[in-house]
Amino acid sequence: MPNRKILQAAAEYRDQMRPAAEQVYRRHRAEVPRLIRQLAGPTQADHDHAFDLLVRMGDTIVSELLAALADPSLDPIAADEVVSLLGGTGDQRAREPVWAFFQAHRDDLERASTAALSLAGLGDERVLPFVREALDAADEEIVANAVASLITIGELEDVHRLRAVHRRHRHNSEIRMGVANAILTILDHTDQHTLSRTLDRIQASFADRELWADIWQLLEEAFG
Repeated sequence: MPNRKILQAAAEYRDQMRPAAEQVYRRHRAEVPRLIRQLAGPTQADHDHAFDLLVRMGDTIVSELLAALADPSLDPIAADEVVSLLGGTGDQRAREPVWAFFQAHRDDLERASTAALSLAGLGDERVLPFVREALDAADEEIVANAVASLITIGELEDVHRLRAVHRRHRHNSEIRMGVANAILTILDHTDQHTLSRTLDRIQASFADRELWADIWQLLEEAFG
């Protein structure tokens, strides 16, 4: 079951940001189709400018993003970015189009990983088997996406997988802190006995000493 606390917190944040998003949309509405195509470049600066504006428009541009995703002439690089943007909108209209994209690119691990992260952000558990497999990928960006996905759709049985990921990637701070965050988020979805027992096991494990340090850092940041 998706983590409702995470999804609700994301929805509340989008609600807070909606007035600003609508303001940006009114100012740049006519530019949206061009900005979507600009996600493919030609330069990194062009991409970054377009992505920043589109992110700031939030869920006000879901219709335009879905139309772009359905356009076969859209550059694959831009299509991947559109999928990422749709995942951040929280709009359930995006679930089936992004799922279709994921299915169409299932054999391309990098593109499928992008889609899986977006689907996780939309609360779609259908990608959970793929996400679990992706934890063992050679590409650390794909691993990082899988860990981030588990923050929303991970289950208690994924904790042991995440512990193993942390040990393999102890030199990658993004993955390390992502794992710690995912474990705490999953455990927050359980009862107090399960939470305490699991954290005690991690604390007592010499192999997990660095994971425990990362978990403790997050707890201190959250509670002081």
